[in-house]
Amino acid sequence: MIKLVIKWFLFAFVIVLTCYLPGITVEGFQYAMLIAALLTLINIFIKPVLKLIAFPINLLTLGAFNLVINFGIIYAISYFIPQYHITNWVSGFIASVIIAISFGIIKKI
Repeated sequence: MIKLVIKWFLFAFVIVLTCYLPGITVEGFQYAMLIAALLTLINIFIKPVLKLIAFPINLLTLGAFNLVINFGIIYAISYFIPQYHITNWVSGFIASVIIAISFGIIKKI
């Protein structure tokens, strides 16, 4: 149980670190923790369905379409949580790549 809480804090810390990119803001660490929890739930339950639907496109792009899926998830979260703002598309895309890589690393711990 304590390992789960540590992973949650690490993931929230990564979300706060992505706010150093221009155009991305989060209003507090508590909202970063909310975003981390929501991203984890989406990555567990919804992302596999999205990957299955987008399999033909993913096959044609040799997996690069996963970056678009990740960006879409991050942008949707910023739309539904008003305390998390993404105003720059390029920074949002870079943040989605950083978050996806860190999620994979933190999940392995």
